[in-house]
Amino acid sequence: MDYNFTAEHEAFRQEVRAFLARTLTTEFWERHRAKGGGSSSPEFSQAAGHEGMLAIAWPPEYGGRGKGFFDQMVYTEEMVRAGAPIEHHRRAVQQVGPSIMLFGTEDQKRDYLPRIARGELSFAMGLSEPDAGSDLASVSTLAIRDGDEWVVTGQKRFTSGAHFSDMLWTVARTDPEAPKHRGISILLVSLDLPGVRVVPLIDLQGRHHFNEVFLDGARVPASNVIGDVNRGWYVNASTMDFERSGIARWAFLERTLRRALVEPASAGPAAEAGARSRLAAAAVRTEVAQLLSHRVTALQAGGGLPNYEVSVAKLSVTETIQQVTNTALHRHGMHGLLAEEDQGDAEDAPDMAWGSLYLDSIRHTIGQGAAEIQRNVIANRGLGLPRG
Repeated sequence: MDYNFTAEHEAFRQEVRAFLARTLTTEFWERHRAKGGGSSSPEFSQAAGHEGMLAIAWPPEYGGRGKGFFDQMVYTEEMVRAGAPIEHHRRAVQQVGPSIMLFGTEDQKRDYLPRIARGELSFAMGLSEPDAGSDLASVSTLAIRDGDEWVVTGQKRFTSGAHFSDMLWTVARTDPEAPKHRGISILLVSLDLPGVRVVPLIDLQGRHHFNEVFLDGARVPASNVIGDVNRGWYVNASTMDFERSGIARWAFLERTLRRALVEPASAGPAAEAGARSRLAAAAVRTEVAQLLSHRVTALQAGGGLPNYEVSVAKLSVTETIQQVTNTALHRHGMHGLLAEEDQGDAEDAPDMAWGSLYLDSIRHTIGQGAAEIQRNVIANRGLGLPRG
């Protein structure tokens, strides 16, 4: 494939940059900070949706621009490079919407997709549970059919953005007697339903990004099932591929590496010599990670559904992020250990202290499927190795 962007892609890049320049003004950031700051801004999401800057590759009948996957990639790169507060719409546009297009009914597509494209509908992912993390097939959240509703009871943990989202993409067990990879369904649960409670989980840096979500007999319309009942494992597998293949992490890695390369060190010549060598190796890995991410986009553009390829891309990017932040931290000696409390998400704070960035980097190889899970996927589905 040709990894170079076309003139049309670069023209679209300039369009995105112009939108960001007139939207992320000093006045916008002042309003954003006055509201508490962070990585989510309904104001920004709706402004982007109004100008057709969210669902770039979606068909026009669903509110999209009808452009290609490489245009969507260009958009994502520029959003992350600018530190735009994209969390209000990111999961809805990147994961939920494409999954509804693949597995949803026509009514669901007409209902949800235009609202997502306008930046009006936000989603959190109700996946992990106290006893089901990377082994998502072990979920115990139970959904029991009662007439035209599902009665949902259970607990979700490490649910990013549930405190500002409208709905929960929920993995629930709808047939307790079936083998654990079967009998699972995907339900869309409104977070303002009776019986739904969102409790903050504060991370080691004092930030409120994660939540626990308790479902106590929440009654969900039967029409809110995505795909076939008891086939949710396969629906969610595609949803996770959409998430892992995102170019956003690579753009964040690139921004972090560039900062590390231009900042002067403060730990002395000996430490600097070793650090520059490690940063050079990280720069090579960053280029490889970019090509791997572009490969995923190329497969999507060709009508394919990438699988193990997204695991390769995710593993490459996330481990390189840890390499860069670890190296940059050591370049500054004891000063590099400094961390800042509650400065928001790293993706939206390019000048965050290296100590904070290093602590934040730990989550990258855990979230959306731990590194060990990614290696299993690569071995089984990519290399055809037998399961151990």
